[in-house]
Amino acid sequence: MTYSDDPMLGGPKATVTAIGADGVPITDGQAIQPVPVALFEPSRVLAVKDLRTTEIHDARMEGIIGQGFHRMPRGLLINFPADGWGLYRTATGLLLRDRFGGVWAEGTLSLDPRWISEATSQGWVTVFYGPHLGIRVPPGKTERTYTLQDRIDEFRKGRSHGMCASANVRWHPVPTGETLNWVLLPPGAFGQPLPLAYVPQFNFTPHGGPETFGFVPTPETYSEVPVALADIPIARNLVGDATPTDFDLFQPRLDPGLNFVAGYHAPASESIDSFTAWQQAAHAHGRVLVLTGHHDLPAGPELIHQPLQNIRENTSQALQTSHAAIIPLTRASRLSLPAWEDR
Repeated sequence: MTYSDDPMLGGPKATVTAIGADGVPITDGQAIQPVPVALFEPSRVLAVKDLRTTEIHDARMEGIIGQGFHRMPRGLLINFPADGWGLYRTATGLLLRDRFGGVWAEGTLSLDPRWISEATSQGWVTVFYGPHLGIRVPPGKTERTYTLQDRIDEFRKGRSHGMCASANVRWHPVPTGETLNWVLLPPGAFGQPLPLAYVPQFNFTPHGGPETFGFVPTPETYSEVPVALADIPIARNLVGDATPTDFDLFQPRLDPGLNFVAGYHAPASESIDSFTAWQQAAHAHGRVLVLTGHHDLPAGPELIHQPLQNIRENTSQALQTSHAAIIPLTRASRLSLPAWEDR
């Protein structure tokens, strides 16, 4: 979080001094109120090679530009609105979402009240996205030795190499009530035999919603034991792939570059043994029960400190408003286990 008069962005001489009601920048040299700015710097580059030109690109950078952001080269520092995009305040920081509700970046940080006030007043925030924004301290440097000039040089390098995208996006000061959290549960959850994945429903919105893939409202018998899987269909044109660190959903009939629907990556803070056990159960059954909804599904060690009645009510709300389908795993995924694990 910073402002448009940050030395890294050009300092007080920067020409953009406000954002109009339509998201278009205002370059009134007499205005002195700086524009609120948010910077998201991914920790890794997702490199892809264009087989026609042999050039290497960052897939996420090209993706965010294709969805409405603008490449920010050297010599030009002006931003235009990205239709439908939003920057959301969360309980722990900031969240960047595209026009379909997809999450592109999330930052955990303490929010400055003055920055929040200015963003709320203007209704827009200038967002920069790229792997070379001068935020992370590089290897061999410390907070003390990574100087302001080093950060400026890093930011300029990213722009020179086409690795900086920016846009003005709508500011949402009230945290969204829609869940953003995946939940993976072992076989036996809710009295049914399959490993279960609860997927935030916004992942399916760009594809027409979960009904596009044959999902149906979760049967009312969810509260009974066991759940009748006969009431839940196998998804249409949707399969899963469970790797040692990820669980992805994709459309098998589309080209690899276009078939991704949603994915979960086991965070570093999560016990790898927990995800490995879930992955092996998915391989053993060859399929996964997927539920998708808008509400948080209670799970995790923090439930120890919550009243049982609250857990039951929140679980009921999540399941009663969710959709369900059984997702088969790809043959390649099932055969990816070592021989002694493939059962």
